[in-house]
Amino acid sequence: MSAYSTALRDKLFSLLPAYLQELDGPDRRNPGDPPGPLQALLSIIEGQADALDADILQLYNDAFVETCEPWVIPYIGDLVGTTPLFDESRVRGGDSAGELFGNLNGPSFRPQIGLGNRADVAKTIYYRRRKGTVPMLEEMARDVTGWPAHAVEFFQRLQWTQRIKNHIRPQAIQCPDLRSLARLDRLDGAFDETCRTIDVRPIGEIEGWYGIRKIGFFLWRLIAQKFEAVDACRQGAAGDFRWRFSPLGQDAPLFSARRREDEETGLSQRRHVPQALSRPDFHEDMRRALLQPVIPDFSEYYGLFDPFAGMVLAEDRAMMIFINGAPVPISRIRCRNLEAWGQPAGNQVAIDVMTGRIALGPIAAAAAAAGGVRVWFHHGFPGNLGGGAYRRRPWLIKPPAGALILHVDGSGDPGTFSTIAAALAQWVATGRPDCIVRVHDNRTYSDAIAIEPADGRFIAIEAADGSRPHLRLPGPLAITGDHDTATVTLGGLLIEGRVTINGSLGRLRLIHTTLVPGQSIAAPDPVLPPGPPPPVQASVTAAATRADGSPANTELRLEAAFSIMGRLRLPEHSELIALLDCAVDGLGGIAIAGVPANSSGPSCRIERSTIRGAVQVREIDLATDSIFDGRITVLRQQIGCLRFSYVMPGSTTPRRYRCQPDLAFKRASEIAGPMTPAESAVLRQETEMRVRPEYTSEAFGQPAWLQLHRKVATEIATGSEDGADMGVWCHLKQPQRLANLKLRLDEYLPFGLEAGFIRVT
Repeated sequence: MSAYSTALRDKLFSLLPAYLQELDGPDRRNPGDPPGPLQALLSIIEGQADALDADILQLYNDAFVETCEPWVIPYIGDLVGTTPLFDESRVRGGDSAGELFGNLNGPSFRPQIGLGNRADVAKTIYYRRRKGTVPMLEEMARDVTGWPAHAVEFFQRLQWTQRIKNHIRPQAIQCPDLRSLARLDRLDGAFDETCRTIDVRPIGEIEGWYGIRKIGFFLWRLIAQKFEAVDACRQGAAGDFRWRFSPLGQDAPLFSARRREDEETGLSQRRHVPQALSRPDFHEDMRRALLQPVIPDFSEYYGLFDPFAGMVLAEDRAMMIFINGAPVPISRIRCRNLEAWGQPAGNQVAIDVMTGRIALGPIAAAAAAAGGVRVWFHHGFPGNLGGGAYRRRPWLIKPPAGALILHVDGSGDPGTFSTIAAALAQWVATGRPDCIVRVHDNRTYSDAIAIEPADGRFIAIEAADGSRPHLRLPGPLAITGDHDTATVTLGGLLIEGRVTINGSLGRLRLIHTTLVPGQSIAAPDPVLPPGPPPPVQASVTAAATRADGSPANTELRLEAAFSIMGRLRLPEHSELIALLDCAVDGLGGIAIAGVPANSSGPSCRIERSTIRGAVQVREIDLATDSIFDGRITVLRQQIGCLRFSYVMPGSTTPRRYRCQPDLAFKRASEIAGPMTPAESAVLRQETEMRVRPEYTSEAFGQPAWLQLHRKVATEIATGSEDGADMGVWCHLKQPQRLANLKLRLDEYLPFGLEAGFIRVT
């Protein structure tokens, strides 16, 4: 509604007297009739009046930080005397995604990192009113980094002889309580309650904590991804009592959910931060629940995620188990160490939170054989990658006019399909039009999938926003037929298998999708004798020739964004491999190559990705902010460039710009001055040994997979173009988060205190 009129249309014309309106259009009988000359003139003026009115309204809104335009935020910040932080507006990226994926919802593909100057400026006065207090410093650390945080005044954990008359500190325990497994499990952590002698070393991540002037900020970088109604993975044959929370069947710790603090003026507790659960904590949680006069429906870590008849819903629980469609109450849950697999008694259900294993009693195992086991749980991961229960609406396909949309879930509702294969059969029966097969749940689908697209059409199998279905393929997902102008898209899927292009295809797109490296990471059955390891299959393989011997897939483009995959095998004459924010794990072999594996693959464009394994390609058009943890061999070295990346020594590449370890060796040589060839060789070897990627975990399926280690060389940890870490987690901007915290502590940290940052995960 405009300030000058309440009319919905013809606002200026409606302000005229009625007789003038009649004189302007005496022949107009209906609202849809052509306007008169005066009405047409006023409609043109009205457009400019509306623009002026909106501008005046925005000028009013710009007076408030909550409603102002982004460009106004620094000016308001200057009024209150705050320094702008690194936030999402400075994040680069998204342009390449917009070019490659033109038919997605968008409009912006810039990664969201949870940092914003608007909230920081708005809370400046709020911070200053509580300036110097520990709860305020902890809250500020959480706000400016986007990570859960816990602040500790280390002088509170110092041992000293207490004065009996006053200032008694009963919480300052010099000797740990050896009877409490939970307290012992917290030693040397953020919530350790035991006291130490003074440490005179400067405060760091692993040493120098305990001192009078020292305050530590514990930061949890891993997020707890929530998975709901997931089919648990059974170990062994039907009726076996051994299960795992992970649908992929690997051992992985369960995480607690991140929660809001009970009160803003207090400090965070262990239950507020996302971290791997420990057996002592879970055992204590179950013990407290079972000791209640009336056993509750939920505990600190166990409880319903969604409403269920007859049970009380609890928010932000860590896990829940359903057997044969019925929830397992707390009275039947037991905390156990299941590393050696032991079956509980009767109808009990044992959980090992450190391995993610489930053991069912004989009665529960019989019920599971009839109806399966469905689980709700949290899994730790560095960021939103490869699909999951996170927001990815901009990455969903925008259906064009006339496109067929088929829905898949287990609800049994009319108009839905229970399997992906049934939906694809309907697509074929309809004549293979443009089609989106949208999956709305997190179940495990064991369909055999074969796709033959139509020329000039697209077919997409994508998960709905917030879902991550699991495809356990009995064979490869086969794309057949010679269709050089067709497009196949896989979005938001967890695929335990591989994709083979047996004919010719135009485009294969992987968007927030995981093709499990090596096809499977399921733990072997300890009961069976170990056999020879199966051969490692490529995640994507494209045929090099057609049946008549002519080249196949000459127009093929493999385009992937925020995806995880194993080895890639595309013929050299294919058009392009484009990887944006991806991880390619060669599992000790060649990561990217042609068909056969000893030949070169096609041209590549790689941005903010981690490639583990050798790369053999025709050319690299562009590689930036990436880690090549394997030797690169490029045939056409006169084309393209590599920039702000780690390139393994001995690689043959196009020209490089500010790549490591070359840049580190150049700077070390300038500092060392003139050297003999032998001294230069020694310096180069030392630099190459120091400046190389190191990861917290190299095993896919573990929480900190491909996260750069805390002790990795600074040249890699801050080596990307904008100062972020190289590789697939570049979009998280972790160095910038720490820089934000350091900048704010310069203003808010009390004089004389020394701050340390401890990255817990």
